[in-house]
Amino acid sequence: MAEHIPYGDRYPLLFGSLMLWLSILPALAEQPPPHSLIWPSDGEYSVAPPAGQNGYCHPDFRNRLISLAAAARVGIDSPERLALFGGWLNLIQGIDQESCTEPAAEAAIRAWQISHRSHPAALLFPELFGTAQQALNVGILLPLQGEIATLSHAILEGMTAVAQTDGMAITVIDSIELMQSGHLKKETHLLSGFDCIIGPLERERVEQFALSRPMLPVLTLNYLPADKPASSQLFQIALRPEDEAYAVADLAAEAGHTQGILLYTQAYPWSERMAAALLDRWEQYGGYLETYAIHAEQTDFSDILKAALQLSESELRHKKIEGLLGHLVKFQPRRRQDIEFIVMLVDQRLGRMLKPQFEFWYAGSLPVYSSSKLLRANSFTVNRDLDGVQLTLPPWVTVTDARMETDGEPTLEQSLHFLGASAIRIVQASRCLSNSALLLNPQLESTWVLDETTRRFHYRSRQAVIKNDHIHH
Repeated sequence: MAEHIPYGDRYPLLFGSLMLWLSILPALAEQPPPHSLIWPSDGEYSVAPPAGQNGYCHPDFRNRLISLAAAARVGIDSPERLALFGGWLNLIQGIDQESCTEPAAEAAIRAWQISHRSHPAALLFPELFGTAQQALNVGILLPLQGEIATLSHAILEGMTAVAQTDGMAITVIDSIELMQSGHLKKETHLLSGFDCIIGPLERERVEQFALSRPMLPVLTLNYLPADKPASSQLFQIALRPEDEAYAVADLAAEAGHTQGILLYTQAYPWSERMAAALLDRWEQYGGYLETYAIHAEQTDFSDILKAALQLSESELRHKKIEGLLGHLVKFQPRRRQDIEFIVMLVDQRLGRMLKPQFEFWYAGSLPVYSSSKLLRANSFTVNRDLDGVQLTLPPWVTVTDARMETDGEPTLEQSLHFLGASAIRIVQASRCLSNSALLLNPQLESTWVLDETTRRFHYRSRQAVIKNDHIHH
């Protein structure tokens, strides 16, 4: 006669998983509120295991993990989110034993942490288990020789300040030496000891590094060309005038505008780049922009403004009427009415001359938009010639008491410090880019937005307006 073997003894793993799912089903049925992340807020992790004997084996602790798993299962439509939900289940199953003992539970938790290093519970809330978070070891690839080395040192200053605070170990490697022709693949063992890499900085070396298909997660300090998609291991961060141009377009679109005039100058490369980016974004909005290039050495913009506002056509109509009537007619030019706003992508010197001329040529009622480049002159000083201009301010521009600081213009050094500090914070937040879901947390998104399609980070600009010599935002 065949011996009867209980189902649970035949297939212990399958049976255990089934029983665990059955125990969690009631919590899932409660329909927890959706979260912007796949784990609850920081405050929900404040409950430590019950003090005293069998803390990790206590039913309350198990029930707490079940409730966290139930909340984390919100939006498990993607494989990545489903895997993280599965991590919670594995953790619960590790301590959910009939004869649970504190040493066995601690051993199960440590074993779980080793196999789930990038799980949010292990990374963000080590106090949940009373264990210390392992320090990261990050390799920095920057050019330490040549003209661009000055930029590298400014970036490093921003990196070092944040890394020291967070207890992160960083090692700087000269990207020029490492990435000489045919040298990169031979020396990749230099990078194998790091958790992840930040860099390179130069566009051509970013492309070269991407082609080498690095095995470690990488955060480059420049963007790949748009026609060269990033690998799953590669993220990109950069400071580009285009990002601020997008913010200007977004600002005008949020105001409900559709048709406008764009003034820029070919004298400054950043002005041309911003104009191209703004036109591209505005086309996506389905709007229309008439573009006019002005000369940086000009002081009188009458011809361009009269043409843009079609005042010359109004003057021609006036002359025709006088010719028909045979005598002088009192006349005030009338500008076109289909234009709803003006964008000027110029510096402060040109802006101070342009803005008053809008009013002179009957366009004083039109909203005017610009970027932080409008503040680039000898200082942050603004005056009433620019009153009413709405502009964008990148994160590294500091504003105190609604007034621009007067210790100089927003320097390249300031922006490079910000770039270095941001790179370290992104790596720290994601535990070396090993968990892309962590890159989408609200704290990071207040400054940087990750485009998951291109794997590029774009910085957020603040909105401000100049009024009575003050910057209000």
